Amino acid sequence: MIFEELVTTTHSLADLKRKTDLKNNRAMQENTDARYRVLLSQTDSFVSTIDYLYSDAKAEKNTDILSGISELLDSLEKVIESGLANQEEVSKAENAYKTLQVNMKKEWSKQYISITGATISTLEAIKGIDPDNVTDCIQKIAAAENWEVGVGRLQTMMKGIENAEQLIQKLGLDDEIILFLQNTNVGKATLKDLNDKVLTWIRDEKLDNKIRISFVRK
Repeated sequence: MIFEELVTTTHSLADLKRKTDLKNNRAMQENTDARYRVLLSQTDSFVSTIDYLYSDAKAEKNTDILSGISELLDSLEKVIESGLANQEEVSKAENAYKTLQVNMKKEWSKQYISITGATISTLEAIKGIDPDNVTDCIQKIAAAENWEVGVGRLQTMMKGIENAEQLIQKLGLDDEIILFLQNTNVGKATLKDLNDKVLTWIRDEKLDNKIRISFVRK
C-alpha cells in the first residue's frame, strides 16, 4: 500500500516537473520571440535611416557600416534557422546591433559636420541680417546633430539646409561677401575687405548702419 502510494506520488511529481518545465520553456521561448521581433523592428528602422542618409542626404557611404548591416541581417536569418527563434543567436544579433549603433554614433559626429558645417558657418555670418529666419534654419539643422535611428530628424535637417540655401540665394551672397560677414562677426573685418562688390551689396541690402568697423587696440 505504502509502496503504491509512493509510486503514485513519484509519478505525480514527475508529471508536475514536466508541466513546469514545459511552462518555463514556453515562457522562455515567448520572451526570445519578443526580443527577436523588437530587434527586427529596430533593424528595419536603422536600414531605412541609413538608406535615407546615403540616398537623400547624400552622405558619404561608410563600407564598414554597410558590411556591419549585412552581417546583422545574416545573423537575424540564422536566429530562426531551426524554425524557432534561438535565444543564443538572438543575443548575438542584439550585440551586433548595439555595436553598429556605437560605430554609427562615432561616424555621424564626422558626417554631420561634413554635411552641415559650411551652411551653419554661413548662417552664423548672416545672423545679424535676418535673425529670425537664420535661427529657424539653424534649429532645423541642429535637430539631427546627435545620432538617432529614424528619418524624421534627418528630414528636418535637410529641410533646414534647403531653407538656408534659399535664404542665401535670396540675399545674393557669394563667397567674397560671406567671408566679409564671417570676419565682421568675429571682429576681424578691415577696410581692405570693403571692395566695390561688398560695398555695393551692403548698400543694396541697406546694411550701412548695421555694420561697424573699429580700430584694433594694441
